Amino acid sequence: MPKIRPPRAILSNLRWIVWNRDKRKCVRCKKRLEFEAFHLDHIISGKYGTNKICNLRTLCPTCHVLRACHRHQGMISNALATGIVPVNWRELVWEDDNETIYNAMRK
Repeated sequence: MPKIRPPRAILSNLRWIVWNRDKRKCVRCKKRLEFEAFHLDHIISGKYGTNKICNLRTLCPTCHVLRACHRHQGMISNALATGIVPVNWRELVWEDDNETIYNAMRK
């Protein structure tokens, strides 16, 4: 996550914009999501990431946990305990393609 988190009111507005832009579906598995259930994900996170809308996307909890990003590793144990991911989760980990990352960087 970028170092500077926007104020709660702005973050809520960003969530609403991104969720609607992504047609209220996970951009990875296309599962339809309620506003309260979706995860707002940074395509590029960490010090190079931003809170710009072009760097944000809608993911379901499962796809968010299974994203190949070292910043997401802390979510695995809780996701296993709550059944969000199966025990063979390592086989299901996914990475962004270079085009997705490139597009997020140039906007």
